[in-house]
Amino acid sequence: MTTIVKFLLLLLLSFFSFMGFANVSEERAIEQVVTDYMESRDRGNQAQMKRAIHPEIIKEQNENKDGLHLAKEMEHSELASLTKPPVKKWLKTSDEPLKVYVEILDINGNTASIKTGTDSFDFQDYIHLAKIDDQWKIVNVLWDNRRAK
Repeated sequence: MTTIVKFLLLLLLSFFSFMGFANVSEERAIEQVVTDYMESRDRGNQAQMKRAIHPEIIKEQNENKDGLHLAKEMEHSELASLTKPPVKKWLKTSDEPLKVYVEILDINGNTASIKTGTDSFDFQDYIHLAKIDDQWKIVNVLWDNRRAK
């Protein structure tokens, strides 16, 4: 191969390696924000919660009672207050450390969709994040109780 072809192949390989690194870096940042959000409730850490959520966050529960859909909304201040004692009211009784799972459903530019939960909470969160001022923030959460399988 000529030197130019080798150089172009090396340049192309470097470009794709960088793109993969950038995606891994974004995924790690997103996972950290979601983990901060989930752990903050268990630890009662309001600063950790505020670091993860956008000031205009909306969290809704999809509830169906008597055939009627009820959307229960929580805003930033109410959500942040969940980290104040007693925060253990949702937890299953366990002395084990909280295990958070984060499933990234999609990342598209400055937005991301996540499915998350823990081994301790009896609910599942579907989270939307936005990258604002180079930081990922949770802007929307839709949650529901887990269904028995």
